[in-house]
Amino acid sequence: MIDIHCHILPGLDDGPKNLEQAVEMAVLAKQSGISKIIATPHFLNMVYAVDFKAVYTGATVLSRELKKQKISLEIFSGAEIRIAHNTGLLLKKGLLPSLANSKYYLFELPDIFIKDGILRVLQQLREQEIFPIIAHPERNHTIMKNPGVINDFGNEKALFQVTGDSVLGKNGKLCQKITKDMIQLGQVQFIGSDGHDIEFRKPSLENVYKAVKKISDEKTARKILIENPEMILDQASGGKHMGKRVG
Repeated sequence: MIDIHCHILPGLDDGPKNLEQAVEMAVLAKQSGISKIIATPHFLNMVYAVDFKAVYTGATVLSRELKKQKISLEIFSGAEIRIAHNTGLLLKKGLLPSLANSKYYLFELPDIFIKDGILRVLQQLREQEIFPIIAHPERNHTIMKNPGVINDFGNEKALFQVTGDSVLGKNGKLCQKITKDMIQLGQVQFIGSDGHDIEFRKPSLENVYKAVKKISDEKTARKILIENPEMILDQASGGKHMGKRVG
């Protein structure tokens, strides 16, 4: 499986504090069936000062250490970008990091937002021909009160990544219900661990494949956890999916 949302880079945000802890997370991820991770530290969330250079340097350092320790887990650079009114402008200026240098960008919504404002930003992103992925909508307070917003964002070509723990019910019954409904409606394109550590928010997708298969079917589980993430990495390397959007 491929994890497109994981805070595994050391010393950048609320993920691991040092390289040793990051390696421990990598080992756990590998044991849970993950073969590749797109590292996504918080970006522009007004708490952590993370920039392009720090992301790429962190991914390179961790990759080298994993190779040195013969841990077969690939690390790619990315970010979880807090969406705001000026997101479209920042994207146009080339100031936002994508997932593994692809046309896919991972965006986090504010807990409280005005729907029309987010729709305007999504329209601006669509006009720039990139593919926005909204991170863990099932855990967003505004969406939890009004899940219908998911459909509105989907109409603006937004893609969605839910959290593995939400699939398994570890984030509460409401999050699990929203996640299950989204999967059954075909609204989920990706599942990420949103891992931060090895104890409370683990970089693990263990049992998630089976759970998705039970909610829907094996074709859906494979598409969400393997094939769609592979399209991101394939596009980033100039492969056959160059310019194509996950459907």
